[in-house]
This record gives sequence, C-alpha cells and structure tokens, in this order.
Amino acid sequence: MFRYSSNITFIYYNDFDYGINFFENILDLKLIMDQGFARVYQVNEKAFLGIVKLNQEINYTGNTLVSLSTDDVQKEYQRISKLETFDITEIKNFPNIPLNSFFFKDKEGHDFEIQQFLKSKDLKIF
Repeated sequence: MFRYSSNITFIYYNDFDYGINFFENILDLKLIMDQGFARVYQVNEKAFLGIVKLNQEINYTGNTLVSLSTDDVQKEYQRISKLETFDITEIKNFPNIPLNSFFFKDKEGHDFEIQQFLKSKDLKIF
C-alpha cells in the first residue's frame, strides 16, 4: 500500500559536536545508527532525524535532505526519472552504510533522496 517504509530527515552541521549534543541532550533522541560522518536518531517507530558532518568530502550547499526508504530503489528511479524533477543523479551504491540511493531536487531546490538499505538489520529498522 505504501511506497515508502520510513523517512529520515538529515540536517547538515559544520559543528558536528554541537549537533550531537543538541540531538542527544536537548531533543533527547535515541541514537540508532552511527556511521562516523552521520548519525541517525529515532523520533518514533518509522520516523528518524539524522545529522551529517560537513567536511571536504561532504561539500553540501543546502542544510536539509529528506530521505525516503523503499524496498525497490530501481523501480522508484524508473518512475521518478520520468517526472518533473531536477538534478537527478544515477543510482549510487554506498558500501560503507550499505545502501543504494539516488538524489534529486524539486523545482524550488529542496533536496530528496530515495534509498534502499541492503543489510537485513537495517531493513528491519527502516
């Protein structure tokens, strides 16, 4: 019935330590994934907030990314690539996470990602 199983809204931080403190001590969220350069916190059963450390490898000019998890990233890519989106990327594999995903923007410049986690442990969470 639903196309997406969960979402993660990522917020990018120049001061990553501040972001960690804010999410863990101010928002009091539970850390469920630590990738070193990014951390994901659980808001409720299938809603998550994440923080990403800006650095030379992650040279991002925005400040927020909406990621939607699916069980078939190829199918979503085929569907979305035919619609009115901007700056759509090819599907990329991120083996250190691990997941496959692609990115795009809407006409007002908001950033989106459609992702498919590959580890069974991550699939249960997301």
